[in-house]
Amino acid sequence: MCGRYRIKDTDELTDHLRRTFGIPDWVQGPRYNIAPSQEMPVIIMDDEGDVMVPATMRWGFVPFWEKSEKPKLAPINVQSEKAATHAMFKQSVQKRRCLVPADGFYEWLRFDETTNVPFDIHLKGGRSFFMAGIYEKGNALRPATFAIMTTRPNELMARIHNRMPAIVDDEEAKRWLAPGAMSAEELARLTEPHPADEMEAVSVSSIVNNPRHDVAECLVPVEFHPPPPKPTQGELF
Repeated sequence: MCGRYRIKDTDELTDHLRRTFGIPDWVQGPRYNIAPSQEMPVIIMDDEGDVMVPATMRWGFVPFWEKSEKPKLAPINVQSEKAATHAMFKQSVQKRRCLVPADGFYEWLRFDETTNVPFDIHLKGGRSFFMAGIYEKGNALRPATFAIMTTRPNELMARIHNRMPAIVDDEEAKRWLAPGAMSAEELARLTEPHPADEMEAVSVSSIVNNPRHDVAECLVPVEFHPPPPKPTQGELF
């Protein structure tokens, strides 16, 4: 899954958006610990389907038919394998796709009920990237909302977690935002796991565990020491 992400280098992201999509300015400063329910800019097509533009949305997808001010479900992730047929998401997959800019995301390696080690996962060289997403328009009850598509893990992520965000390269990003329907085959192709050899994972400070800690210290590398295995019953006696 993808439960936190970050945008550390806003200058690099601004340049990337300008070169790739002709978007001249990024409207946010650095964010080191972006969490669900927060409002962040994503990239969408304008209403005419001609120009890619940033739009601020809340992370946590709420379908258009939900009438409650406090919906019980607001998923932050969508499994790409099920998105095209799931009643909650299938309309947005065809009509309301978005890109979620980032230059890293966090995942926790779980050893037991009390031991979770956070990792910062990013592209080599610190390059910014785009995660495929879907969104729902806002209404009188709530702002527009979005969710990030996830896929099966590549070789790097499989050592940490069984899911990862669907990262798209620049040409795939343009196709993801292109107006019109998307076949199940193309959806599957665009959400293939990003190549592991282009990524790296670094264990970082546990202060990232608290979403209120939106500071550069979240990215301080911490040497990773796996906990010792628990003794078996025979070893206890």
